[in-house]
Amino acid sequence: MSWLLNWQEVAIFDANAEALGVKVSTLMGSAGSSLARKAAEMIADGEFLILCGPGNNGGDGFAAAIELAEMGGLVRVIASHDEQKGEAAQGFRLQCEGIANDDASSLTMEIWSKDCDFGSPALLVDCLLGVGLEGAPRSVVGEMIEWVKPNNPPLVLACDIPTGLGSELFLAADATVTFHSEKFGMSYVDVGEIVVAPLPWPPETIDCGPGDALRYPPLDENAHKGQRGKLLIVGGGPYHGAPILAGRAAARIGVDLVHVAMPRNAVDRATWPDHLIPERLFDEDNLDERGVSEIIALIDEKSFDAVLIGPGLGRTEGTMDGVRILLEKCSEEGIPTVIDADAIYALDEGIWPAGLEGVITPHARELRMWLWDANPAEILASSRVDDKGGEQVKIDPESRVIVRTGAVDQLTAIEGRYCECRGGHPRMATGGTGDLLAGTIAGLLAQGMKSWPATRLACYVMREAGIMTAHEFGPGLLASDVPQHIARVLTKLTADSKN
Repeated sequence: MSWLLNWQEVAIFDANAEALGVKVSTLMGSAGSSLARKAAEMIADGEFLILCGPGNNGGDGFAAAIELAEMGGLVRVIASHDEQKGEAAQGFRLQCEGIANDDASSLTMEIWSKDCDFGSPALLVDCLLGVGLEGAPRSVVGEMIEWVKPNNPPLVLACDIPTGLGSELFLAADATVTFHSEKFGMSYVDVGEIVVAPLPWPPETIDCGPGDALRYPPLDENAHKGQRGKLLIVGGGPYHGAPILAGRAAARIGVDLVHVAMPRNAVDRATWPDHLIPERLFDEDNLDERGVSEIIALIDEKSFDAVLIGPGLGRTEGTMDGVRILLEKCSEEGIPTVIDADAIYALDEGIWPAGLEGVITPHARELRMWLWDANPAEILASSRVDDKGGEQVKIDPESRVIVRTGAVDQLTAIEGRYCECRGGHPRMATGGTGDLLAGTIAGLLAQGMKSWPATRLACYVMREAGIMTAHEFGPGLLASDVPQHIARVLTKLTADSKN
């Protein structure tokens, strides 16, 4: 894997690995070994002072302490709390305590207090906080950082990332052992030498999996209507069912308000679920100039959080011209957009739409029509920088995704991001499931997710929902049977992610 990891992706991959049968303790033991080897390389003699926080980062520190003690090193461990939060981390802590209780051991262990003597360590190993924290360290860990700084340790080795990275209360490091891949932000601050240590993950760990639910926005107990997002779907005309399916999927993935804009004859033909809001355009059968003007006015009025363009739209010349105008509008307004189905035919050959953030969802034939022999990664690489007001602005690497849909979904984003989504059920090859996927992605974008995590989660949820639906309907499965199972899969995944 070649891309810089978003900090939140670390927990996703840990969860995916666990779902694939890898024990958290195995990952922690591997991380501890890598940390111990680097620590032993940095000093020939003297004391290792290892500061262990309450979570898995602390567990890595306990694992490293055990290995350093086995190497014959003089090791002192100071823990921030009485116990660890995770079972694996607590297991390594108990092993450490057992070794420390042996009078012949070179390892000692204590719980931090303001009266602790800093001593004269040759190397301080920072295992206080990893990638799970946003903002400055708080409470006991914050106090420990303030205790460390005046003592000016001669060398500091950080575990995964230095504690407090990106905040004022930041413990600079001379070296950082980070796991699997470098993380966002490490290039811009004083993390010292970066050592990337592999973890014993199966290759499938980086693909879409249950861990992706960890980035689903949590529910707010004080939420009001519309706070979970407003989505506009532009489609219909020749085929009125496709945008309805997309809207049902979006609603079932948790978006609050779903508006569906279609030409008037399509609106009149459709059977409307109560939870979708019809927007009846003046155009009769195909989106054209008048309908585009109405949609632009609607966007100005409603302030949508995401837009989906394409399901069942048709490909008349006027419709394609209208799609291009709407994409420019979404780009100008900074609205994340999903381009699906017929709307893909409005794209300029081999070019990502200028300034647009979002997701494009071609199947194999649509991808070839748009890109011909170019690789999606090449197209996205050429769109890494936007010209805004004469300034070259680097875009968020998680903000643009191409997903080639099929028996295996292939997801490509910026800076080397690539993964696949497998599984599901063969019956999901039926008509309409592509509309469901587009609606699911758009619904997640409307709730504030970035394009990369939204597409990963949507692809996985759709395949799991397909399996669940097939168990109920078998060969008679219809795309319209799937949306309620989208909600059931999401419920299970988000409940599991809290445990």
